Amino acid sequence: MADLTNVAYFTAKPGRSGELGDELLQLVTPSRNEEGCLRYEIHQSNDVPDVWMVLEDWRHASDFKLHMNTPYVQAFMAKVPDLCVEDVEICGYQQRSPQV
Repeated sequence: MADLTNVAYFTAKPGRSGELGDELLQLVTPSRNEEGCLRYEIHQSNDVPDVWMVLEDWRHASDFKLHMNTPYVQAFMAKVPDLCVEDVEICGYQQRSPQV
């Protein structure tokens, strides 16, 4: 069971949604290969195509902290101001319902 579930929201600048999506998708394989990563998924809004979401589960909060300090995440985060209208919003959650 995940100790931490994060939902991160990104809103692309006009005309940059495809590029943002490509950059987000490049994070999937290395993130999933990290120790402690239980889930790492990229979603695009059906209603507002410029809005992207990353849904991720981490074994421990410390695993997420290590993830955020990897070179590839740091490189991606450096591109966010150019690709997005605002900073990423990352919301952390703990599961409260029983695991199925």
